[in-house]
Amino acid sequence: MSKWRKWKKTLKKQKMKRSSSTQVQALAQRICMSAHKARRVIDQIRGHSYEKTLMLLELMPYRAFYPIFKLVYSAAANASHNKSFNEADSVISKAEVNGGTIVKKLKPRARGRSYPIERPACHIIIVLKDSSKKKTDQDIFLETKNIYREGEREKKKMGQKINPLGFRLGENQSHRSLWFAQPKSYYIGLQEDEKIRDCIKIYVQKNIRVSSSFEGIGIAHIEIQKKMDLIQVIIYIGFPNLLIEGQTRGIEELQINVQKGLHSVNRRLNIAITRVAKPYGQPNILAEYIALQLKNRVSFRKAMKKAIELTEQADTKGIQVEIAGRIDGKEIARVEWIREGRVPLQTIRAKIDHCSYTVRTAYGALGIKIWIFVDEQ
Repeated sequence: MSKWRKWKKTLKKQKMKRSSSTQVQALAQRICMSAHKARRVIDQIRGHSYEKTLMLLELMPYRAFYPIFKLVYSAAANASHNKSFNEADSVISKAEVNGGTIVKKLKPRARGRSYPIERPACHIIIVLKDSSKKKTDQDIFLETKNIYREGEREKKKMGQKINPLGFRLGENQSHRSLWFAQPKSYYIGLQEDEKIRDCIKIYVQKNIRVSSSFEGIGIAHIEIQKKMDLIQVIIYIGFPNLLIEGQTRGIEELQINVQKGLHSVNRRLNIAITRVAKPYGQPNILAEYIALQLKNRVSFRKAMKKAIELTEQADTKGIQVEIAGRIDGKEIARVEWIREGRVPLQTIRAKIDHCSYTVRTAYGALGIKIWIFVDEQ
């Protein structure tokens, strides 16, 4: 026996060892059909039981159903004969369609002419799984290996982006909402938080007191703490142009307004206001300032440079500003950014404040992102 045959036999044995005891695979190669047409059928049978799959395929109006029907039937026959699977317990665990070779031909036309046509082909993979059998350690290992490989492929496709605040939670950043809820009612708590924040911002915009230094809302961030019978809201404000600490009337009006929007009778609402010492060190206030400048047709570079100058007064270690969209009314959207100092986004011990803000201009929506490097532990 030649070395080539021996090597081929050993490869076959290794593949047999790796094959799962609860799965059976069937492969159809070079099916004369485009991958798009086959996927239209495959997407509807993935995850269904064997009996339901046959019923779905028989009722489909597409021509692509026939080769897939034959392949599913063949996979079930292999499973029952080779591994003694019960057809009632079989499930389509995996169904894939990959593009194959494209055959180029010439179609004859009148007067001795012809034009080229392409006949695409595809490869179809169907994997049947026995839901009644328990997984062995080898099956679990193979599944985790496949999941890891798929994850590695996805990593190559997409960029690795993460919110700087969520990346540093528990290290030097804390949650802006503190409450507990059951998984089924978790979305209700999130909707409540969104309503509270929207009500506060709308009230502030309507009842704002004009200040010479700043024309925006001036809210750095809003913290929400929920208990059984109490909702505690803390507003961190940069400028005393909305509600001065000693003025209780404005706070009472705001509480009544938010309580109406919430429609919660069982819980009391308590709103407290805390003034921020260095307002231009807060990214939300800075983004608001840039948005007002852009609305007033100020050049985006001038607005960004002025924002960096204001941040330097707040004793920050670095800042990065990014504006994206149809800047200055140009037809093609682009991204412009500027950085001053250090902004170590990959360092967890570095405390970085971040915000994203959308501003509506005459030319469309512009996105503003700001990263401020505050301190390092």
